[in-house]
Amino acid sequence: MIDFSIRLVLDTNILISSILAPNSIPAQVLNWGENRGIILYSHDTLSELSSVLSRTKFAKYITPKEIDGLSERIKINWHCVPIIQRVNLCRDEKDNKFIDLALNGNASYLITGDDDLLVLNPIQDVLILKPRDFWSLINLSSG
Repeated sequence: MIDFSIRLVLDTNILISSILAPNSIPAQVLNWGENRGIILYSHDTLSELSSVLSRTKFAKYITPKEIDGLSERIKINWHCVPIIQRVNLCRDEKDNKFIDLALNGNASYLITGDDDLLVLNPIQDVLILKPRDFWSLINLSSG
């Protein structure tokens, strides 16, 4: 079932896991989102992803050229959300950008493994789930 009404926010760790482990559940969630849903991003979340991937410890996994290619892929295939209203709900302030994105982008789900975000589930109409829980949910609903 293709449901382009499902709007996803994927946190930075989910995206990095997808890159480092292309057969992982996070990678499957990413692929599902690109093919069957709408993945949201903001300038803040894209900036964080590029910054984290540029760290020395990731150099053996992804080159600067590949990081640029990923940024272009995101800009072309995902939906950029302007952040009009900001919140301060998360105990780790740097994670508020994902809540901002989810709320401003009318997300259906925020996919994360971060306990600082998971503890807030749900926020308004946004469910905050671990990748495995989301994957199980969409596979149950499509089966």
